[in-house]
Amino acid sequence: MTDIDTSDPRRQYTILVVEDESAVRDVVAQMLVARNFRVLVAADGHEALRLLEDHAVDLMLTDIMMPGLSGYELALRARGLRPSVRILYTTGNDERAAGRDAALSYGKVIGKPLHARDLVREIRRALAQ
Repeated sequence: MTDIDTSDPRRQYTILVVEDESAVRDVVAQMLVARNFRVLVAADGHEALRLLEDHAVDLMLTDIMMPGLSGYELALRARGLRPSVRILYTTGNDERAAGRDAALSYGKVIGKPLHARDLVREIRRALAQ
């Protein structure tokens, strides 16, 4: 994986937020835009894949449990399209069980509800890897 320089404050990273709940998707997108991230949003895995085909994305923040493609299935396909994309998963379910699966699927799990400070910290960590 290529290192991304997170020290340049002028660099605007592109985050793809994939969340089937529109209220959560909107709040997360607003949090990230307010912190100078460029944000793309998708309501499901298929929409996310279309966006990944057309846009350079630094990190994908995806819900694990979604209709159609799960977050894990999406991550596998996303890495096929964009091998350097970082992956963070969100879940409202048991984080320990989800974390075991995430370890096999490229990313870390963040529990819901999402708090801006914690979310941005985890995004910056993932981008720095």
